[in-house]
Amino acid sequence: MKIQRKDDHLKIGYQDLFSRNLGVFTQEEQERIRKTRVLIIGCGGVGGTVAIILARSGVANFTLVDFDRFDVTNMNRQICCFTDTLGQNKTEVTKEAIKKINPDAEIYTYPSYLSLDQVETLCEDADIIFPAADDFAYSILCFQIARRLKVPALLIVPSGLWAMISMIGPSGLTVEDLFGVPKNLDYEHLKEAFTNKRYKLATYFYVRVGGWQKDYYKDFVENDLSLAQICPLVWLASSIGSLEIIKYLSRKGNIVTLPKYWWISETGINIQRLYRMNLQTLMVAQRKIMWSLFQTRLAKVLERVEFWWWKSILSKR
Repeated sequence: MKIQRKDDHLKIGYQDLFSRNLGVFTQEEQERIRKTRVLIIGCGGVGGTVAIILARSGVANFTLVDFDRFDVTNMNRQICCFTDTLGQNKTEVTKEAIKKINPDAEIYTYPSYLSLDQVETLCEDADIIFPAADDFAYSILCFQIARRLKVPALLIVPSGLWAMISMIGPSGLTVEDLFGVPKNLDYEHLKEAFTNKRYKLATYFYVRVGGWQKDYYKDFVENDLSLAQICPLVWLASSIGSLEIIKYLSRKGNIVTLPKYWWISETGINIQRLYRMNLQTLMVAQRKIMWSLFQTRLAKVLERVEFWWWKSILSKR
């Protein structure tokens, strides 16, 4: 289909829309980008932004999953959230935005909660999977599905002034390895691991590295406040993640995949490697040790220590 411009009646096709890409990609590389089907599970901050960036890069096939609707708390960072899209489903709004970029794009939307079995069916037809649900336990299980089907997946985790980005391959290290949580947990146990105070004890770096206000972090721990996020960091992380997908599709450039990952903080952006001497490696070790100890008779003692830690650290200004 050609786009009819109202001013001069010129018809614009795919090659016209993305001709500037051909200064970097060959026709064959751009065609691989066009034909790829990307499955995005969660069309909020990073999910919606990656969708739009990929659409502007020439990706023309999307499957979008999200039961959620835009609300006012999304306005500070979600690329398709405007005053006139409040209350609308995120997949439908994102689809409309992509169509404004490329009317020929083929987009399937699923504006409801999907079971993991339903997600697996969608994954079977996808070339790239991006689990970006707010529920990180659900996303991890989507990563497991991608691995089982041998489909590459993208990881983006932003918060405050900090973010991590990496491609997750069909073999090698997993998301669980990167975050130090046990493998093969069911949804309920994964959910508990990410929401109880025992796990959150290992997220104080949100204050030290992510720049969170301590009062906000206290409410995050005690009252289940949402992750603190700002637009520049969310869009920056989404841009880097989108670049990794484009590199993978075009086969141009070195892809950052586990054990390597992008690390963004207020001090800069660099590529780090898990199990080298860095903060993430130390946090993984801490979580693994604490998880093991909390499964022993020491659990009650550790809970008392934890209580003292919250009282002493979080009460300081």
